[in-house]
Amino acid sequence: MKKILLVMLLAMSATSHAQLSAFINGKAIKEGASVSKNDLASLQVGFKNPKKVTIISGVSVLYVQLLDANKKNIQTFYLQKDGYVAIDDFFKSNTPTKKFKVFGEDGFLGDGNTLDWTLSSAVGQETQKTIQVKVGLYVAEETGYRQYGQRVNLLEPMTFNVPIWDAKNVTMPFLELAIDKTNIAGDMDTKQNGMLGREGTEIGYQLSEKGKIWYTAFALNSDKYPGLNAKEVADDFIHAGTYYANYNQMNDKRPFKDYDIGKYTLPWDHINNLLDSKNRLSKLSYRVNKAVKNSNLMNMFETVTINGMKGYAFKTNTDEREHINATDWTPKGNFVIYILEHPTNPKLTLIISSSVKNNGNTLEETDALLQTFINSIKK
Repeated sequence: MKKILLVMLLAMSATSHAQLSAFINGKAIKEGASVSKNDLASLQVGFKNPKKVTIISGVSVLYVQLLDANKKNIQTFYLQKDGYVAIDDFFKSNTPTKKFKVFGEDGFLGDGNTLDWTLSSAVGQETQKTIQVKVGLYVAEETGYRQYGQRVNLLEPMTFNVPIWDAKNVTMPFLELAIDKTNIAGDMDTKQNGMLGREGTEIGYQLSEKGKIWYTAFALNSDKYPGLNAKEVADDFIHAGTYYANYNQMNDKRPFKDYDIGKYTLPWDHINNLLDSKNRLSKLSYRVNKAVKNSNLMNMFETVTINGMKGYAFKTNTDEREHINATDWTPKGNFVIYILEHPTNPKLTLIISSSVKNNGNTLEETDALLQTFINSIKK
């Protein structure tokens, strides 16, 4: 009886000391702890006394998973061993004090973006104000070619929390400013038109009001576009908008006598879907507004000062047609754009714009939405 009791106590003791561990800046953290996002890059993990199972062929995975408030996967980083020999060696070579680096060079593999990108993309996402980090260890037996059976957890996963952003002070690094998002509904997603580091890639933010009114915020830099400022951006926009509002009537080689439309290559289609021959800004159509053809297009703007920032505003209803050669246009929605001087960096020009493709939105609600965003900018 004493021997049986001793065996049971030893088994219970071994189980109680079986665990996954996480370390921030070299120090162990407890289950459910709160960790600064600035320290998360230092994360190391370890384990001891895992459940013993025998697998002839399969995988073993030590992983770190980032989850949103709904426990939905955002990003996973993992250390995977394939096959009996590698799995056996992995567990035999482990020690209770061994720590595995998770992020960066010599860290775990990832299933997508880097940690920095994941954290910056989380800003403005309502379900990612706080991210839960889950550390786990499992094995799965191979049941066919690249097919695996159910995962078997070798240890109870551990979790801790990382606060990411506060609605009162949301940093927007691609605009070089911060906003108070308290009165701005919905998620704020990053929006880019190419790979990071590629010449011509612009990164901004996309938001929507209940999935009905889509709008974006971008900052264009005069280092990339020499001579660019709010007036130059406005001039380029109004000529590009006029060109596409009168697409079938334009001379491709020289559509405007007094303006070189190729002066800049600003990504209007990426910013607000402007460069689409099946949609038009009605106020710029020669057929709708005959005075446009012989007027100074810059006079189509309102000069504005909003939240202390000077610039230009343009507002119009929009039309659409079925194809590029169709002559019948039907009402679509409304469009608003603000082009403003940056509050702190004179090299940057802010563009806050709704999408030309918005359907059924009113001018008043669209303008109010953009003004709410602009007035939320902290200076």
